[in-house]
Amino acid sequence: MATLASFVNRFVGVRALTDVPPAAWTREETPRLRPIANEDVYLFVKRIDNSTVVRAADPVARRARSRTVATGFVAALLVIAGLLPAAYNTMAGFTLQDLRQEQAKLKQQEAQLDLEQAKLLSPDRLEKLAKSLKMVEPDPTQVHILEGRNKTEARNLVPLGTKGVSVR
Repeated sequence: MATLASFVNRFVGVRALTDVPPAAWTREETPRLRPIANEDVYLFVKRIDNSTVVRAADPVARRARSRTVATGFVAALLVIAGLLPAAYNTMAGFTLQDLRQEQAKLKQQEAQLDLEQAKLLSPDRLEKLAKSLKMVEPDPTQVHILEGRNKTEARNLVPLGTKGVSVR
């Protein structure tokens, strides 16, 4: 053990003890050690197998677990409900953009069809088509004029050159 006296004896006291004859500073008595604490206690270690032990059901812990799961489920539903409008707006934006693209495509197709219709109904083309099919303009006697007070009512007036009678 290191005490202050042993440190001092190492440096100062050793020289003083060397001058004294050996009988004065030696001890005849054998030193006794202090007993170790609890050295007379014997601990027997036995292996314990708890594999067959079943824990008793704790209703309080089960209720607490159930409440925790329910709280987590409700919290998840609230988070999903909070994010749902933003997700719906994003999806609606994609749908709107797709519809705008489709509308532009349909307008382009409509303009192309209008151009083709104008080409097909042009008077020059119709004259060429009539000549190729050997069609001629009708005589005035072959023309029937329909008259009526509205669009659903029509009267057929026979030209005077045929029989001179008009149907009313």
